[in-house]
Amino acid sequence: MENNIINKLSKIYDKIVLEMKAISSKVNKIDQTSLKGQVKKAQNKSSYKKLHNKNIDFKAYINEFKNNKNFRYKAVGAALSLSLVSGIYFQVNSSVEAYTITVDNNVIAIVREEEDFIQALEQVKSEAAEDFGQDVVLNKEPIFVQSEVKKAQITELDEIIKNIKSQIDIQLKAAAIVVNGETVAIVKDSKTAEGILADVKAPFLEKGETEYDAIEFAEKVEIVEVGAELSDIITVEEALQKIAIGTDEEKIHEVMKGENPWTIAQKYGLKMSDIEKANPGLNPQKIQIGQKLSLIVPKPLVSVRTKEYVELVEAIPFETEYEKTPSLYEGDKKITVQGENGQREVKAYLVKENGVELNMEVLEEKIISQPKTRVIAQGTKERPATMATGVFTNPTRGRLTSPFGMRWGRRHTGIDIASSKGTTVTAADAGRVSFAGRQGSYGNLVIIDHENGYQTYYAHNSKIVINKGERVYKGQKIAEMGNTGNSTGVHLHFEVRKNGTPVNPQSFVRY
Repeated sequence: MENNIINKLSKIYDKIVLEMKAISSKVNKIDQTSLKGQVKKAQNKSSYKKLHNKNIDFKAYINEFKNNKNFRYKAVGAALSLSLVSGIYFQVNSSVEAYTITVDNNVIAIVREEEDFIQALEQVKSEAAEDFGQDVVLNKEPIFVQSEVKKAQITELDEIIKNIKSQIDIQLKAAAIVVNGETVAIVKDSKTAEGILADVKAPFLEKGETEYDAIEFAEKVEIVEVGAELSDIITVEEALQKIAIGTDEEKIHEVMKGENPWTIAQKYGLKMSDIEKANPGLNPQKIQIGQKLSLIVPKPLVSVRTKEYVELVEAIPFETEYEKTPSLYEGDKKITVQGENGQREVKAYLVKENGVELNMEVLEEKIISQPKTRVIAQGTKERPATMATGVFTNPTRGRLTSPFGMRWGRRHTGIDIASSKGTTVTAADAGRVSFAGRQGSYGNLVIIDHENGYQTYYAHNSKIVINKGERVYKGQKIAEMGNTGNSTGVHLHFEVRKNGTPVNPQSFVRY
């Protein structure tokens, strides 16, 4: 029984030995290290010859295999291990016949069988057909070239599918959205394109019972059936983003009365941070009427124009008439009859673009009440030279040395104009002198009441040439520049007060 087993194992081993000879040059390190270890343990010092020069004495090895039971088991185990290692090596590194598939000289995949690529291609076609409801066509047929490659170079199915989608032009029937002759988006079909354009219009349609005569685009917008590559077709969300938002555009907005940065941001659909970013250094608390602001606003590729039917009651503005009267001084005005707006009932088409009113096409109107004309009397009587005109002129010549506002930790209530001692100081406007004399830190001071809510102060004079209670005309000499009171150097300290409160003189005079 044992001899039968030995004979069978011998035959198996003979086969293994032949395999080992064939691959010994490639796996020499593996077999010599493993076999030498096994032989040395089994040969019992002298029963087996040493291996020399990396060549195995296979005859002695087989004799020992037949005569030594323990050696037989260990040797067979070593041989089987070696066979397994060499098998794995060849499984990874051996060459196999395959097909290299190319399109336009670009390698798409390497497969064992043509059917492997065809299976992947059919899967891509099936997915596209399911998404787009139509069969797809390849612009260019792939080329199959028979080749010999390592097994590791064979392309996996998932990678083949990915390469087909990204590198092969798959032709589909699709729909292009064209604006003024330029294609702006390609989507899967006309129905999808129509839905996208409807979604672009939707934000500008009022909810409720608004009756629209027309909802259209200001530009020429068309849907055109085209042949397109799979990679060129975009999603509904991508098309909406591209058409409705478009690109950024810089606008210049001039601040109007009653506006502030927050209302301006709201008007253009922006955030306050957007306005501040576009206008470095802007102080939102200090914007002025007429100030120009830079705005970066979205510029959509299309504009939605609506024409809606409206019925409304409108005001009819009143007119103004002027009448001359000798009872008032020249330049003075007085309303003698208050005006009142009239009213009319209007039926019209209101035309808007992107929600902003463009014009109104009146269809029918009915007057409810007529407007009442306002009457304003204008004075013709000659104005006395000592009566204020309401407009200030520079009170002296010189240069500005200190402006209105905070100075040295406290508020400077006027402006300082420096010149030489004795320079003439004149009344900035006509009025009555309410003070002329010395007053604390002001030194020699003149105050003129212009009898219209305004007073002007002239301080630090070296000499005063008018008296309290006198009436002075605009430009009349009232003092000479000096350095009296709390003063550093010769200059005029000039103040303008409205109802007793100091205001910036440079709003009225220029230095």
